[in-house]
Amino acid sequence: MPTRQRYLFVCINRRPDGHPKGSCAEKGSEALVVLLKEALAKRGLAKDVVRACSSSCLDMCEAGVAILQEPQHVVYGGVTAEDVDAIADAAGTGAVVDRLVARGAGEA
Repeated sequence: MPTRQRYLFVCINRRPDGHPKGSCAEKGSEALVVLLKEALAKRGLAKDVVRACSSSCLDMCEAGVAILQEPQHVVYGGVTAEDVDAIADAAGTGAVVDRLVARGAGEA
């Protein structure tokens, strides 16, 4: 079974239209999975270093499109297509894109 050093779990949960929390899918997360996979493959990371996976709800709806990077256990929020290259580069080395980290109430 192939394993990777790191995983990127991209929330693609879709709630009904008009739901007050919204959903990552309605904010474009399904396309981000494809872009991340392409970015990782382009860097030669997809086969043995980093795997981008679609995920169900990560319970970070308020953060916009959410991506969980493991094993760092870091959640990125408000991710857009413009952030994909930075995330792919960071995941390749185990680094974190600090500007995208979703912080809970009371966290710095």
